[in-house]
Amino acid sequence: MNDSVDTGAAAVRAPEGTMFLYSQPEFLNREDHGSLGWSTPEKPFEFASAINSVPLVASEMAAAQKNYPIVFSGKENAVPLAVVSILKDRNMFVGNDGHWEGGAYIPSYLRRHPFATAVGPNEQFAIVIDRSSNAITEDPQTPFFKGDVVSDETQAMIDFCGRFEAERRRTKEFSDRLAELDLLSEQQVNAPGDDSQRIANFFGVNVDKLNAIPADTLQELHQNGFLSYIFAHLFSLENWNRLLAKRSAMMAAAGVSEASPQPEA
Repeated sequence: MNDSVDTGAAAVRAPEGTMFLYSQPEFLNREDHGSLGWSTPEKPFEFASAINSVPLVASEMAAAQKNYPIVFSGKENAVPLAVVSILKDRNMFVGNDGHWEGGAYIPSYLRRHPFATAVGPNEQFAIVIDRSSNAITEDPQTPFFKGDVVSDETQAMIDFCGRFEAERRRTKEFSDRLAELDLLSEQQVNAPGDDSQRIANFFGVNVDKLNAIPADTLQELHQNGFLSYIFAHLFSLENWNRLLAKRSAMMAAAGVSEASPQPEA
């Protein structure tokens, strides 16, 4: 853990930009990147050490709900987000050694880095790399190319990115359906036993509205798998208390006294 902990307000909001965490995205190509490849950095998740939320695809919500509160970025075009911190500029799941906390689920958005997809016309996608990543080197463990074609390892990452893109589209269908049913509302979470101590504002499924939808609509949500995603989100909200306990432990280890978090929406 760091020697100091910033106890400032932690805002739960959608990451900005379509290439969140990618500082220098470039289309992967033989001409520019033929001599390059990637290696596992000494601090593999240092690039995500200052974030407080990570985009999720719907299919991983069941796994992510075991460790993180899952919220939505808004009512329209909502993106599911795993909340990884209630501290300012400090991911509570990345240690000083740059590694993710052992046993905690690592979102696929982070596992694919420094690769990503860029969607073009006709919903076709191209592979992008973050050229600024410490993982990319001229003396790599794994080369991007072998001769004139991509290496087997690069192809495996391309396939992973392709599956992620397919899941992203499925996730949009889920979020669009939530919007059609007007199930998302702005909510807040307070400290246990103290309603005056606000931890965060966020968008989540309104349980009263969920209970009021017609039986045939509920059946439809069940049949297309969306109901299980909703339950994963609702179950995950218990993790706010776990984040509070984790925050207290980190502050105690750093010798910082408790301060009430007052995050913005």
